[in-house]
Amino acid sequence: MSDTALARSTPSRSRVLFGAWAGVLATSALIPIVWRTGLSRPDSTWLDVVQLGLVLALLAGARSIRSLRPLTLLFAVLSTQVAGFLVLRLGERISGFSAWAASAPDYLWIPAQSALFVFPTVLMVVTALAAGLTRRDLFLVAGDLRARSRIPGTARFTRWHRQALPLIALFLVPLLIQLTIVSRPDLSQLGKALALLPLGVGFVLVNAAQEEIRFRAVPIALLEPPVGAEAAIWMTATAFGLGHWFGHPSGPTGVLLTFAAGLMLAKAFVETRGLAWAWALHAFLDLVIFLFIVMAG
Repeated sequence: MSDTALARSTPSRSRVLFGAWAGVLATSALIPIVWRTGLSRPDSTWLDVVQLGLVLALLAGARSIRSLRPLTLLFAVLSTQVAGFLVLRLGERISGFSAWAASAPDYLWIPAQSALFVFPTVLMVVTALAAGLTRRDLFLVAGDLRARSRIPGTARFTRWHRQALPLIALFLVPLLIQLTIVSRPDLSQLGKALALLPLGVGFVLVNAAQEEIRFRAVPIALLEPPVGAEAAIWMTATAFGLGHWFGHPSGPTGVLLTFAAGLMLAKAFVETRGLAWAWALHAFLDLVIFLFIVMAG
């Protein structure tokens, strides 16, 4: 590429990257974190309305600004996701789910809420499929379980089936430390936690699937063509980390842990071209989290 062509392409590339980051952050938990934690304001349905307005504005901009047109489908899909969450929030209040969740133990309402989150996830998938993408385009296949994987920070490669157990150990140790400090589990409740394992297994399979599709599969499929795989990995990991500020693990340390995990899980999508390894690793770690939720009361 000539210097002249590079000079012409760089501003356009920068605008696409900026627009992609704007869309990802506008629909992430960043606005609720600032509202509820930074400004000490109570949660509000208007936050969903604001987020929907922002992503619809970005969609309108992508339709009218030539350099942002590669992000049109991304913004369209993100708008259906936010709209889905807005419908869910209104439905939860009308049906009394919010009142029930306020008094129910975490190990009951968290699985119930995770099941409800399938709704906006399905909306994202349907919108992308309607636009012409295939299941394989959206990583909704197992992928190559023996795919090559570059070891971060090195020029060496390994295979995904060889690094699964080391990755679990790598994330499990800091997760156990964080959960122990934050949730202060009552080990006398271990028997109860084990008795609730069937519920826990059902929860983690659904939760890992909907989160992998919502945070990674669909966004990476839409981000990779316009901004590249590396940028897509960082963007989705950021959204995944922010999404756990009020979750499990929670707070700043929870964000850091899930951001780091998000980098590796997104890397699994890019390298294997499927969701099997990311889903399996995510589900295992979620099962550990579920046991701690039960023991925390």
